[in-house]
Amino acid sequence: MKKDRTVLIAVSLTAVFTLVFGLAWWSTRDSPESRAAPLELPSRWPSIEGENVRPVPMPTGEMAVALPSRTLGHVLCGAVPEKTWAGVLGGPVLREVDENGACHVVSAGLDVSATLWADPVPMNGGSPEPVTVAGHQAAISEFGVGYGEILTVRLSDTTEKWTRPSLQIIVHRVPADRAEHDYRSMALSLADTMTGAITTPGPALPADGEDREMTPIPGSGITDAPYPFITWQLCTQLSRALNVPRDQLKPDPFGSCARENDGTVVSFTYHDEGKNYFPDRIAGRPAHDDGSGSTVEIQLLDDSRQTLELTWIDSTKPRDALRELAEKVVPPLLGR
Repeated sequence: MKKDRTVLIAVSLTAVFTLVFGLAWWSTRDSPESRAAPLELPSRWPSIEGENVRPVPMPTGEMAVALPSRTLGHVLCGAVPEKTWAGVLGGPVLREVDENGACHVVSAGLDVSATLWADPVPMNGGSPEPVTVAGHQAAISEFGVGYGEILTVRLSDTTEKWTRPSLQIIVHRVPADRAEHDYRSMALSLADTMTGAITTPGPALPADGEDREMTPIPGSGITDAPYPFITWQLCTQLSRALNVPRDQLKPDPFGSCARENDGTVVSFTYHDEGKNYFPDRIAGRPAHDDGSGSTVEIQLLDDSRQTLELTWIDSTKPRDALRELAEKVVPPLLGR
């Protein structure tokens, strides 16, 4: 009898402990400690070396493939409205232009990059499948098994070495995300909107060495413009400032124009990543004067490293001649 009572007590205690621990597990199974933390947007933004996206003019025709590298990311991010980004990626987004000049957009679980490439375009994916995006030939392939998609769209048939004729969009999940996504649909939707926004009817790329007289673009001038527009504006203003015909000038496809005559050189050069130290002020803008009287560099926008470098090599010119030239040409080159 004593033995039976001992067994009964043991069974009862086991049942009690089972019930207690069961209730404890049930009460905590949905607690924050027992679940994976919900995915969130990055707390630090933009990332190191990244830039906040700023409004820029959209290119037309084939001019998107001739954009300076830092302008390019702002154009691609801005070509898709922020609400569209959020709708495609399924929630709030953050946008930036990363250290490489690409458009970089993230949601809590997804990561997208968009840039333009010269040929050959790196794919780093599986066998590409031909598709059509906004009337342009394209190819899409898996970017890691179940990890994302990579899409490349041919925007122009140009073979000019100074252009980037192929748009590439990569959509993938962040490492902590375990949800299933239709990466293909996302990539195609973003590419369709982006391509349509940057290829509206407009000019074709110029022939090699083609020159045009071009008045400054109102409101922006050479800032965030395609390289041909920058070069033509520089040559037009240099021709007017020196009172010489444009056929005496040497345009360069990467945004510069110069006149060389009997050892004298006068040049205007656009930089999309110029100096970051401007202790002087010229034409109402922050500037850097090297002290030689031969070179000055002027910051064109407060929130961008786009600059204009003016050089005048001529031992017979007055010392302040270069500053006077800058005061004359900078306002129209800013579209004023």
